[in-house]
Amino acid sequence: MKKQWRKVVAATNEIDLTFLLLRVFSLIGGISWLLVVPLSLSEQAILAKALIFFSIYSTLCYFVIFFKPGLLKKVYLASLVLDMIFLSNLVHVEKNFENSFFLGFYLLICLHTIYFGLRFGLLVAIGSALCYVISIYPMLTHIEWTDLALRVGFFFFIMIPVGLLTEKVKHDKKKVEHFNRTLETMVAQRTDKIGTLLDQEKYLREILDTVAHINKLLITAPDVSSLLERACTRFVQHGHYGTSWIGLLENDEIKTVHTSNTTVTSLIAPPYRVYDVEGVFYQNPAAQCIRKNQIIIQENDLQSQDTTPWSDLQEIKGYHSVISLPLRANQAASPLGVLTIYTWRKEGFEPEEKGMLSELAGDIGFAIDSFRQRGAVARLIAERTANYEETIFSFVDMIEQRDTYTAGHTERVANYCELIAKEMGIDENQTRKLYKAAILHDIGKVATPDSVLLKPGKLTSLDYDLIKLHAFAGYEMLSNIEMYQELAVIILNHHERHDGQGYPNGIKGDEIPLLSRVMTVADAFDAMTTNRIYKARKEIPEALAELQTFSGSQFHPEVVKAAVKVLAGVTISTSINQLPVSNLEKKRFSYFFNDKLTGLYNEDYLKIILNNLSLNQYKCLHMLHLLNVPKYNKLHGWDKGNLLLKEFAGELVACFPEALVFRAYGNDFAFISKVHIAIESEALNIFKCIADTEIEVDVHHVDLSAGKTYTIDKLDKMEILDFERNQVTINPIQGANRNNFI
Repeated sequence: MKKQWRKVVAATNEIDLTFLLLRVFSLIGGISWLLVVPLSLSEQAILAKALIFFSIYSTLCYFVIFFKPGLLKKVYLASLVLDMIFLSNLVHVEKNFENSFFLGFYLLICLHTIYFGLRFGLLVAIGSALCYVISIYPMLTHIEWTDLALRVGFFFFIMIPVGLLTEKVKHDKKKVEHFNRTLETMVAQRTDKIGTLLDQEKYLREILDTVAHINKLLITAPDVSSLLERACTRFVQHGHYGTSWIGLLENDEIKTVHTSNTTVTSLIAPPYRVYDVEGVFYQNPAAQCIRKNQIIIQENDLQSQDTTPWSDLQEIKGYHSVISLPLRANQAASPLGVLTIYTWRKEGFEPEEKGMLSELAGDIGFAIDSFRQRGAVARLIAERTANYEETIFSFVDMIEQRDTYTAGHTERVANYCELIAKEMGIDENQTRKLYKAAILHDIGKVATPDSVLLKPGKLTSLDYDLIKLHAFAGYEMLSNIEMYQELAVIILNHHERHDGQGYPNGIKGDEIPLLSRVMTVADAFDAMTTNRIYKARKEIPEALAELQTFSGSQFHPEVVKAAVKVLAGVTISTSINQLPVSNLEKKRFSYFFNDKLTGLYNEDYLKIILNNLSLNQYKCLHMLHLLNVPKYNKLHGWDKGNLLLKEFAGELVACFPEALVFRAYGNDFAFISKVHIAIESEALNIFKCIADTEIEVDVHHVDLSAGKTYTIDKLDKMEILDFERNQVTINPIQGANRNNFI
């Protein structure tokens, strides 16, 4: 009911309320007249019936209006006829011309003229006049025509000004309504325009946000591929951009393509030929953009197919416009590539949007060029670095070729340095620097003579002075190369001591660079825990104890503390030694242990072999004593005797090629092997050089055991003694040279 009442209120106005009040007043007036005025019974009956009829049809009218507000005017027209009948009946019942019921016609004329206008008011006035005349027809003979004319004339007199006023009001109302409609239209248009401008501003702000985000990528992206892929992804995140791709130009072809999808690209794999007139891609906006070096915008034409090499055309279904922008290092430069964006927006690309995208394309082009220049510089630096490293490590290789023991030493020192540095909390970058320096720390030994570097025995003071030059020599080699300058400083100071007694500059304490202090301890530890020719290795606990003994004097206490903790668990091969491995090393080694007459190894090298049996695995030793050599020399001369010894040495080497062959103490020879060889004197006496002479060979065999110490004893002939069972004293016997054990 409330909903229906709201419809009625919306369909009615003040005049409708007047109509309602008129009916109420008419009903009240009729009832009052019936009760107050003395009427005959017949008149009372007629008036009562009229009032009942009036009440019924009035109620019916408003009942219809309530439920059918749209029939309001039709109800008023119907009620007009009934009202005229009702008023005519009232006038007719009253026999007195002076009654005032006729005034109701005035009210009807005014209301309907106001409601329906001048023309309808005229019809109502005419109808009211006819009804009034018919109602008083019985009294016409008794009425002055002037009175009748005045009353009827007033019907029209009231209708005309009210009608004119109503028409004016309606006209003014139409003007107002027209003005309101015009104003509403203008407001709507202005609202639409403002809305459009707001939408455009919002759209451009979104574009600006996209551009700003991609500009940040220009700074943060680590490489070109990441920049272009993330840029395409950001374009697609913009609401109206359906897809985008960036192609990089190389030799007049798009060779590399980047899209927002880094896993499965929707484009066919390049290359795309830009200048191939016969190719489909030639007419593509991207190809035109590169050829013309300008922005190309193309609207979607349903009659022509997009010439971009899509693997799936559904990727661009429904787009309205596509823009291709050249990517250049600067405005005057040739394109490095092309940026292509598809928009689903019906309006296409705004002029302001085109400007922002053009500026962004310029920034992307500049970034691509910068990355390429940076890459070129990086390649040049890498090449230069590689050249430097190749040169430097060729020097390291030279040292390794000269002495493989030194090569193993540098690698072990580098590993020890790394362990100590990590324990001391030295950062990763400095630790890597220390490791590289350790690998190169003996590079200065390239300037050390072989006679000193490879000398297996005790160094003289001059030898030691030459050795000490290697730290400064390494510094000079590396300090002139920018990338190695920091390493050079570490290497320069790795033989400085905490108490200032080191070399080359004698600095002490914290004056020594931290990384050099670490290297000093690592270098000393390796020297103590690896075998030397004349000095056996120390066990790890013994070496660490020695580090602690010299902590505060030779070594920095903090470094020693860390070294003791981390080096206790390292594993060191017991096979590390200074004995030659390759043929080249053996040849170099023979320089120090060469018998000048025969070219064989001398007795000093035999002592070294006997002292390192646990490493070299030699098991069988044959000692050969040539008898009657002095007699041969007296008969044939010393030169002949020397020639015989040389020839004997040659045949001995030829007969036992897998063995080490020695000449010791003039007439004594020996050969040593890793497997047992059974040999008797008769097999040697048939040598060609002694077969027809008085010289004979006396053979003595010794089975060697690892872990034992042997000594060479020379009386009339060379003897090998087991030191653990034979205590040998040094006594000059027959002028022979008697040697102590190694």
